[in-house]
Parts: sequence; C-alpha cells; structure tokens
Amino acid sequence: MQWIRMPALLMIALLAFAAAACGTSPDEGKPEQSGAASEHQEGHSEHDAGKNAPSAPKVKMDLPEDAKAGKEVLIQITVTHEGEPVNDADEVQFEIWKKGAPKDDHEMIDAEKTGDGVYSIKKTFPEPGEYKVMYHVTARGSHVMEPAETLVVQ
Repeated sequence: MQWIRMPALLMIALLAFAAAACGTSPDEGKPEQSGAASEHQEGHSEHDAGKNAPSAPKVKMDLPEDAKAGKEVLIQITVTHEGEPVNDADEVQFEIWKKGAPKDDHEMIDAEKTGDGVYSIKKTFPEPGEYKVMYHVTARGSHVMEPAETLVVQ
C-alpha cells in the first residue's frame, strides 16, 4: 500500500516543481520602481528603442507666465528633427492635470499644427493652482515625452 503512495507523491512533487519553473520571469530579482514616475512610465516601455534607434525629434515647450483661471491660455511646443521643423508628426498630445491629482484625472488633449514645427492647444483652467503639463510627440519613428513642467494658474 505504501509503495503506491510513494510514486504518487513523487509525481505530485515533480509536477509542482515543473509548474513553478515555468512561472519564472526574466525580470525576477530586479528591484521594482515605485512612485508616480514609474506609474506614469507604465505602458511606455516600447518607446525606448535602445542605442541603435534613429535620433529622436527635439521638443521645446512654451508655457504662459501669466495664466489666469477662467481665461484661455495658449500652450505650445516646437518640434524639430536634425535642425529642421517637423510638420508631419504622427501624433501630438498634451497631458494636463492638477498637481497631486490621481492618474484618472489626467486630461489628454490633441494638439493642432499651428506653425512651422509648432503644435498648440488653447485651454481654460477652471481654478487657480499648480497644474502639470506634459507633451507626447510621436514623429519620425520615435515617441518623445519629458517629465511634466509646472504651470501656475492665478
């Protein structure tokens, strides 16, 4: 009777070991990032093409210095690639949120091409406070985004 139990227990142990081995991840053992920065980067890993990637476009953001609640403000970026304006970006968006707001409260706004390499939006902020503004530019095979800048609305 015990001889029957022993092979069955051995088989169960081998199956458990095999199942555990199949579940390992190549990222196991690496420290995990935490905090808002890593949460925002989640889903953006495909944008890091590595050392062999073509040069990414350069982006310069212009935020207004005198933004007032209830008044329309102009937010714009200038996109260049190898010194030339980029007029054919695949997608340009601004991500805007009130400082400290959860990710669910981030607003994504599509920008319009308004000049030579210039993309912009007009936005009215409902109340005074500090707002975070981040751009997302997809052009020339790259996705470019930088840490958010702070816009103070009076």
